[in-house]
Amino acid sequence: MVFSVSDYAVLAQTEDIRLAMPEALEAMESDFRVTVETVEVAEWEEGSNFYFAFKPKHASPTIGFIFYPGGLVDPRAYAPPARAIAEKGYLVVIVKMIRDLAVFSADRADRIISDYSGIKTWAIGGHSIGGSFACYYAHKHMDVIDGVVLWAAWPPEGYSLVGTNLKAISIYGTNDGDPEGIKAGAALLPEGTPFVEIEGGNHTQCGYYWDGVNEDYVQLGDNPADISREKQQRIIIESTLDFLSQFKDSACPVLSLFGADDARAATLREFRDTVMAKSAAGEKLIDLYYSNGKRVVAFFDRNPWIKYPARKLLELSVPVVELLMGL
Repeated sequence: MVFSVSDYAVLAQTEDIRLAMPEALEAMESDFRVTVETVEVAEWEEGSNFYFAFKPKHASPTIGFIFYPGGLVDPRAYAPPARAIAEKGYLVVIVKMIRDLAVFSADRADRIISDYSGIKTWAIGGHSIGGSFACYYAHKHMDVIDGVVLWAAWPPEGYSLVGTNLKAISIYGTNDGDPEGIKAGAALLPEGTPFVEIEGGNHTQCGYYWDGVNEDYVQLGDNPADISREKQQRIIIESTLDFLSQFKDSACPVLSLFGADDARAATLREFRDTVMAKSAAGEKLIDLYYSNGKRVVAFFDRNPWIKYPARKLLELSVPVVELLMGL
């Protein structure tokens, strides 16, 4: 992420493309929840003249998330998280890059934004170098971009987001090949940017890619993970969804009390997704919670004195939730 353009050109010629895993290719199929579309763009360079759009089947999203893949990674490797995010009512677009390197295609989000005029709020993000050049794009287009989502990435030098009105989140694993570089990136992100540290996660498991042979593949410069890809992905997806939810008309009171990277918030999210969402009554309660979330958060903001007792009551509920999930 600190190389010159010529360095990346050499890299593209000498490194093999990291292939999408079988489960990623399966996630490219449309189903009753999500429509997956390959959109061709005639003006783009042949061989990289397309992007993948994931759209919720029974909703008309007003929030879009543009995703720039990691360097030399088949963009389909990010289909599983893209599908999971789209299921929750967002448009998600994974952009194919020239030579599979965002440095050569950093402005491709222009076309995505022009193609979806119904989207009122845009967030952009990416993995590794893709995340870095998502920051580059956001820095240049703060009139249309509201949020930045970084998966094991940080802004490139000269494109600091400090002092801007952008919202941002940084998500990474403790076993990443360069965790210190990611942490140092805080100096280039907006004040108050939450950092979600995934214990035992690595760089490679931010996507579903491999060398086509070794199922335990770890890319050069990374470290083996101590947790499963599924667990790391679950945390990445949940954290990204929580971040994107702030742009909805609704909001999440739990996050306003605990913060996005708090372990207790993660426990309550897991209860929501693994217990409540499995029943019709639970889904109605979830809808009721989010439809009134903005009012509750506004109430907390107007009456900050009540936040402390509300947080304490919420803390008391966490052990009960953990007990219920263990039954």
